[in-house]
Amino acid sequence: MRRSPSVSTRTRLPREQRIRDIEAAARNAFIKRGYAAASMAEIAAEAGVAEGTIYKFFETKFDLLLRVLESWYRGMLDEFSEQLPGIVGCSNKIRYIVWRHLKSLKDNPDLARLCWNEARNSLDYYHHNIYRLNREYTRVLVDACREGIKLGELREDLPVTVVRDIIFGGIDHHISRFLYGRGDFDVDKSTDQICSILFGGLIVQPRSQDQQHLLLRFEQIADRICNVIDSPSREPN
Repeated sequence: MRRSPSVSTRTRLPREQRIRDIEAAARNAFIKRGYAAASMAEIAAEAGVAEGTIYKFFETKFDLLLRVLESWYRGMLDEFSEQLPGIVGCSNKIRYIVWRHLKSLKDNPDLARLCWNEARNSLDYYHHNIYRLNREYTRVLVDACREGIKLGELREDLPVTVVRDIIFGGIDHHISRFLYGRGDFDVDKSTDQICSILFGGLIVQPRSQDQQHLLLRFEQIADRICNVIDSPSREPN
């Protein structure tokens, strides 16, 4: 009689599934403990793999962090690709980009901190794929502005890269207190405030009543001038 093997065999997961499990475990560990405190052994245990298995796919813990952040960026880029083509008007597209960016940061403050503190402050940041993804992400706004210029919705001389820097740089500063647990912000309200300044500018425009009053004054002056010109000359006494 043939005996069953005493040691049970473990089902070998597909390569991509193992990578996804490791990435998910790393994301949880980085968020829960921070990048420096999270260990590869802890990540391996949560992913259900041997620690050596991680090194088959990621050379260092930093490479694993970059993979987590890259997935976050790709998810946001995918949403832009899905939503923006259906939005009509340059100002509406810019508003959506601002809102979506604020919403992503509000929903994922831990990932945002990891990106700022670990990836963007790295000496090799400009050589990693995360930098290229950030450029692709911000280019969405640049493209929306250029489309607006082409369609005549925005000024032809608009410096689109400066607009990009003002918006994303301004948002970074606006939410910095929230990211480090020292405040909060409302996504919709912040979107309204940013877009109001962006589209309306900083200079106070004359109110409609003031404009009507000025127009009336100009008309009265014009009538007086016409009366003087049309009136007959007085004969000397």
